[in-house]
Amino acid sequence: MFSTAPARANTLIAGNHAGKRVTITPQAELIWRELVKLANTGNYWALLTVRGIEQLAAGRLSRKDIFVNPGSIHRGGNEEFVVILPGCRVTAEKLADDSYQLLHFQADLGYGQLIKEGKAPGLYEVRKNRNIWQSKPRSYGTLKNEKHRVLAVSDSGYDTLDVAANSVAPNLSGGAVSEVSGGGVTLDTNGFDMHFTPGEARIGGLKNYRKAINPLKDENLHESALLLARTIYMARKVQDVRIISEFGGSAVLTQALRILADRKVTLEDHTVFLVRPTTSPHEAIKAAHGVMGLKLQRNFNETGMLDYIGNRDQLELIQARRRHEHKSYTYLHAATDVVLTGKSLQGAIGFIAGAAALVGLSISAPATGAFLAALGAAAGKVAAASKLGDIAMQAWLPRQYNKLKGKF
Repeated sequence: MFSTAPARANTLIAGNHAGKRVTITPQAELIWRELVKLANTGNYWALLTVRGIEQLAAGRLSRKDIFVNPGSIHRGGNEEFVVILPGCRVTAEKLADDSYQLLHFQADLGYGQLIKEGKAPGLYEVRKNRNIWQSKPRSYGTLKNEKHRVLAVSDSGYDTLDVAANSVAPNLSGGAVSEVSGGGVTLDTNGFDMHFTPGEARIGGLKNYRKAINPLKDENLHESALLLARTIYMARKVQDVRIISEFGGSAVLTQALRILADRKVTLEDHTVFLVRPTTSPHEAIKAAHGVMGLKLQRNFNETGMLDYIGNRDQLELIQARRRHEHKSYTYLHAATDVVLTGKSLQGAIGFIAGAAALVGLSISAPATGAFLAALGAAAGKVAAASKLGDIAMQAWLPRQYNKLKGKF
């Protein structure tokens, strides 16, 4: 009636000769073997997952890693946690003898196909064809080995990959970002690469305020950030890579830079820039300062007058730059940026006063994020005024604004 066969023992998969022992339960071993097969056939996301697990043996994964979530504590005192890797979440247990036991794999073995379809984070080549930007997956998730490549890190909330490409492209030229990207003519000729994060909603912003001010804690982005970190790492020897995030892509880039900093990666000739970040630019600059060799231009980010999240910690960002870049970011640079920040705030207050009067909102309400959100909801009314409409549409409906601008 009952089986008398002995239960299968755990299998040792890492740490046999050195490092910490890592074993896996029979229930999880089948998926592990399939992941190893995929990795051995050149599947880069599976290889990244396998290497991530092997790092447990080397003792390089800890609760300080942003893609490791602590979980419950077992009755015996052993700690259970979840490791977040591309296409896979692994439930692991740290045992009393300092070894690890892998308990459960939640893996999607068709993850590679999801990347091709734009349904999972991935890297894509984007080129212009008859005024339309078109995208295709980059093999192995790596950049082309050529100088001056532009790597755009997109926001979420786009319906398809090509919709994202056609919205991202206009954000890479015009204003200070052109000093990094090379401008519209360069992009039209050479195209760019795009790290894409699918999702129904945009990342950060006032609607997601807590995650916006602390992007390192947004676990929904860990998987995407790990793939972006790998792409940047694999391109560490490529000359003059320009990494530019747009809107909520700043959160993915912040996490990726933090991963690279924690791994003590050195980038020889890479530059980063944020276009209208909807998550904390101060957190982004701190992560950037942790990556050895990473170059920062005179301007690190570009914000709109009404970008509350992008502007809220600019003074902290200026202090951080002066502290860490004192040779290249002078007192004059810092003083100039403080004045420009003040002018931006003054302009925003003036806009709020005019817009509030137009749509009937009380100007007695403080000009905080909540008030700006209220104005954002009334953007349709604000847009009725020619002087305020362009500012409002660019601030709150940037994708529609880019579409209209592209028609003229």
